[in-house]
Amino acid sequence: MNIVLIGMKSSGKTRVGKALSLMLNRNFLDTDEILKSLFFKKFQKKKNIFEIFQKFLKEEKFRILEHDAFCYLKNIKNSIIATGGGSVLNEKNYKILKNSKIIVYLKASIDTLKKRIQKQKQNSIFLDEKLLEKAFESREGIYENIADITIQTDNNDIEKIAFEIKNETKYLYV
Repeated sequence: MNIVLIGMKSSGKTRVGKALSLMLNRNFLDTDEILKSLFFKKFQKKKNIFEIFQKFLKEEKFRILEHDAFCYLKNIKNSIIATGGGSVLNEKNYKILKNSKIIVYLKASIDTLKKRIQKQKQNSIFLDEKLLEKAFESREGIYENIADITIQTDNNDIEKIAFEIKNETKYLYV
């Protein structure tokens, strides 16, 4: 049984996912990394997610490539999977996730997300706070509806969050 982490950019999916994978002795996969690999195979260019989204593919083509990354996950077992924040916008993606997987929504407040995104040393469309707020409002209900478990991440203690997920999911993947 996989544990899949969903949530907004900077909610902690990658950092918590890596800690949880060590705690549970499972592989860790990040759909953003899979997507970058698929982009490289297709275009022979190494780019980060922001560049792929903003400069090369734009949203519609980006979401198609993102779905290809999710298709790669169909046969993955016993792993921790971190997803891109917007991946839930494609219903086909979360149908893939729901199939024999536990979905954990890492929830952070809009104020926490703003602080974390501004603190990072990377480009993001969400440096525009209005875009972040709009995305947050449109995605929050989707995250809550598809999640089996919701974990608050505002406290930013990665180990504690990973331990909480371990405890919340231990009876779900017997």
